[in-house]
Amino acid sequence: MLKNALDESLVEILESLLVGVMIIDPRERRIVYTNPEAVTIIGIEREELTGRVCHEYICPAAVGACPIIDLDHDIDHSERSVLNLAGKQVPILKSVKKIQYHQRDHLLETFMNIGDIKERERLEGVLEMAGAAAHHIAQPLQAIINCVHSLERNGSTDKTPVLLDLMMTSAIKMGEIVKKLQRITRYQTEEYIDGLRIVDLTQATLPERG
Repeated sequence: MLKNALDESLVEILESLLVGVMIIDPRERRIVYTNPEAVTIIGIEREELTGRVCHEYICPAAVGACPIIDLDHDIDHSERSVLNLAGKQVPILKSVKKIQYHQRDHLLETFMNIGDIKERERLEGVLEMAGAAAHHIAQPLQAIINCVHSLERNGSTDKTPVLLDLMMTSAIKMGEIVKKLQRITRYQTEEYIDGLRIVDLTQATLPERG
């Protein structure tokens, strides 16, 4: 047991961290230690995790394609994912360091759940897109509404052709805005009002420079 090998105060720190901590034996690819926060993130009891092959429970990588053991990649504050009890991938911010434990190489993995952060980012993206659509469509839409109200009040007059032409121009402009929304290829925003930002349709639809 890890608690017999480490100073009790260090174990207490590991157990109280609000960051998931795991120690893995890279030769057998088995989980040696898991702290309570890691258990919370993964949703599997510590007793079930300890001694198990990490790939079977927590790693979405294919067998033989471990980024650390097989591919010799460095992972330091990298966005990754971990498999939870339901087999779903939970987005995490992860770091892996090689350590000596019982005079053998082990992997110390630390990670935090960033699912809420990613969800907020997606929500912000939706709001920025909606804000851009509302901002750019509002003016031509208002022009069409004003023309319709004028026709309703006055009926057909000498200004009718002008009003119809304005309505058609505004409708075409709205169509162009919709096409821009469909052609967005990158994330680019601009300042709006009250500190808010919306998607910059012009910059977001420009082709990437080679």
